[in-house]
Amino acid sequence: MDSYVCGGCITSGGLVRRSILGPRCMIHSYSLVEDSILAEGVVIGRAAKIRRAIINEGVIIEDGDCIGYNHDDDRSNGYTVTESGIVVVSN
Repeated sequence: MDSYVCGGCITSGGLVRRSILGPRCMIHSYSLVEDSILAEGVVIGRAAKIRRAIINEGVIIEDGDCIGYNHDDDRSNGYTVTESGIVVVSN
């Protein structure tokens, strides 16, 4: 919904809102991606929740992961959180 999706992306039962998906991204069942930018080849695992994040090329988000909902957890997982609350996930 209200997203830009590049060629080769597969959204298999997940929901994407107000986001940009680069080429060949995979969004698995029951997952949610909101207000985010996913670079080429990103894989979002089953039942994962992503909000206000930038995810770099080739990153695999595991099943059930939750990013952008608790910034303390995001930092403890090694992600960068900007002053405005954007979570940056890199390889």
